[in-house]
This record gives sequence, C-alpha cells and structure tokens, in this order.
Amino acid sequence: MINDLVRPELRKLTPYVSHEVPFRVKLDANESPFELPQKIREKLADYFVKGPGLNLYPDNESVSLRRALADYWSVDHDGIVVGTGSNQLIQMIITVFVGKGDRVVIPCPTFSMYKINTIIAGGIPVEVPLLKEKDFALDADAFIDTVNKQGAKVAFLCNPNNPTGGLISIEDIEKVAAKCTGTIVVVDEAYAEFCEQSAIPLIEKYENLVALRTFSKAYLLAGARCGYSISNIAVSKEINKIRPTFNLSSLTQLIAKMVFDEREEVEKMIGYLKDQREYLFEELKKFKNVYVYPSWANYILIRVQEAKEISCKLYEKGVLIRSFSDDSALSDCIRVSVGTKEQNDIFLEELRSVMKY
Repeated sequence: MINDLVRPELRKLTPYVSHEVPFRVKLDANESPFELPQKIREKLADYFVKGPGLNLYPDNESVSLRRALADYWSVDHDGIVVGTGSNQLIQMIITVFVGKGDRVVIPCPTFSMYKINTIIAGGIPVEVPLLKEKDFALDADAFIDTVNKQGAKVAFLCNPNNPTGGLISIEDIEKVAAKCTGTIVVVDEAYAEFCEQSAIPLIEKYENLVALRTFSKAYLLAGARCGYSISNIAVSKEINKIRPTFNLSSLTQLIAKMVFDEREEVEKMIGYLKDQREYLFEELKKFKNVYVYPSWANYILIRVQEAKEISCKLYEKGVLIRSFSDDSALSDCIRVSVGTKEQNDIFLEELRSVMKY
C-alpha cells in the first residue's frame, strides 16, 4: 500500500548511499585525511569552557561567516547563501528554478545528487555524455546545444568533475554561461582548491552563473556540513526564500569561520595532497592492464579489469575505495581518494596483492 502512495517518479529512485563500516584505510569519499589543526581545537575547547550558548538559536543569516567569505572573494555578502554542505544548496537551487516537467542538463558521469534532486523536484534530468575516449572531457558545444534545445531551467557542471577528476576550462565555462542565457548555470567547485581555478570571477559578468563551494573537502569539515553559493544578488535572494530557518548551527558557523581564518594551514595540507596525488598517479601507472585518468581533484579514477572484484577484495582487507559497478558508464572503474603517504602506500600494497603483482 505504501508504494501506491509514493509519487510515481520517486518509486524507482535509488538514494545516495554511504556505508559506515570498519576500515584500516578510508579512501572512498574524497574526505580530507587530516584532523583539525591543534590551534583550532584549542579555540573550540576555550569556546565550550566559556559557555557556547547552545540554548539559543544560531544566527539565521550566518552574517559573520558570510562576510568573511565575501571579503576573501571580493563579492557582496548578499550574493552568498550558506547551506549544510553543497548538497543542500543543490537541492535549494533546483527547488527554486525547477518545476514538474522542467529539464535539467547534466554531464554523464557526474555527481549523482544533481539527477536525484531533479527527480525529487519533478523535473527531468537530461544527460550529456562526457567523451570517454578523451578522458571524459566535456564537449562544450554539445552541452550548450542540449541546454538550449531542451529549454533547460538549470544546467550543472562539476569542476573538477566527480568522479572522473577532469577539468573544464574557464573559457568553456564562460562559453556555456554566455550562450545559455535562459538557464541557471551552476558550477560545482567542491574540489576547486586542488586545481587553483574558479568561475567565481565570472559571476559579476553573467547573472545566470552560480558557483558552489564546500568546507567538506579541502577545509577538513565533512562532518560539520557547511557549503555556500556565490551568485548574482537577485539569484541569491530567490534561493534564500526557501532556505530552511536556522539551517547552519552555531557550531558549524563558528568552526567554518575558524578554519577559513586559518587558510595558511589548510593551504599547506592542500599542497601536500597535490604532491601525493602525483605520487599516487605515477605509482598506479606502473600497474599492468590499468588506465589512470588524469585528475585535478583529491581523488583518482582508475579503469581496471574486474573492478568490482578488486574493490570487494580491498574491502575485505579494510581498504575502502569507491566502486561503480552499478554505473554503466563507469562499471570498469574504481576511484581512490588521495590520502597521506602512509595511507596511499597501504592502498598500493594491497592493490598489488589483490592484482597479484
């Protein structure tokens, strides 16, 4: 009976799943391998000793955090909306602009939540295949053509793209924004700290452009859930209309600003992970019958024979990586997050064992 009450378009929807299991090395979710710096932990301890005031509601507007972000990016803080990670912002943008039957254009493969949230909103996701023979590069002209022919209300570009790691040039992003003026073009920059490229400077020029950022990856705060969008003020006002009241806790606002204020420490960690990404890339290239996709993020996509079997064997050894056995475009691929040197070496050692090298 319950199934009959569910909206028809949601009955076969597959939810985003993240399993919590015991592990030796966790390299499956693109998290930072680093804990918070000691300086921030001490500040947090002092905050609790003095009385955090958690009996009161948080600042509904997250003013202090938004002003810090605005100063850094040289934008008006009224153009910034904060959310519980990029996921909530993706959902809010789709809720604002997409109604029943409206089209949302996305690359394929890419982050699954664009498609899931489109379906939840009653919209229709339209996928534009990335060029597998060119390391899953975006065909910008084909993407633009699809957006305009479909009359898409929203189009998503993940840059660097998750899970492939590929990078879209700023020139192509600007081309999409300029030629799809009737569409909200969302550039999800969850991993942009690892490539030193951003579409944010284009926002002043293109009123239909929205950039998403998160504290979950480079900024160590996957467990705190904090992200933000930067856009034209008119767009941000519309998104804010449906933002849940008090959506960011006092603790999340505080710790996000603390970490952002300690960017120099974070940037050292980013530099370390970029070096480790190159180390991991070069080591993986030594394996036979393996193709390693170039990456500008904090993970690497690998095409390998018997991908599902390999991921299962690694799982049994306590090494968690991401398998795509249920994804037709990536069924022969696994993705590994870049960890510390010690974590990466454990992964490489166990992969050699599994593949009998």
